[in-house]
Amino acid sequence: MGNRARKNLGDLGERLAAGKLTELGYRVICTNWRCEIGELDIVAWHGDCLAFIEVRTRRGLSAGTPEESITPVKRQRLMHLVEAYLYAHSELQDDKGEPPPCRVDLAAVEFAPGGKLIRLDVIENVIC
Repeated sequence: MGNRARKNLGDLGERLAAGKLTELGYRVICTNWRCEIGELDIVAWHGDCLAFIEVRTRRGLSAGTPEESITPVKRQRLMHLVEAYLYAHSELQDDKGEPPPCRVDLAAVEFAPGGKLIRLDVIENVIC
């Protein structure tokens, strides 16, 4: 799959994930937040918890499942991105300077090789 096709597939996965999150009661506040160390796919409130949603989209399973793509290195990068987001958005802190409760969720999007959506699961708290 070429870079353009991969980007288009990823963009589609992110749009579908944002819709599913909204259905599940998340309130999306931004998508594709970027800083010098990378990008957060979706940031949303889920109740009083600030959720950082990593969207992993796959067509076929030749590259493994979306869940398998969250390697230890990816987990570490996500944690650094969450810290960067919270630092950049200090207005989210309470009157004691504490950030809101946070977690990292995974939106696992899988398509059949022909393009049919097989599943879209939201898995809460993938980084404990």
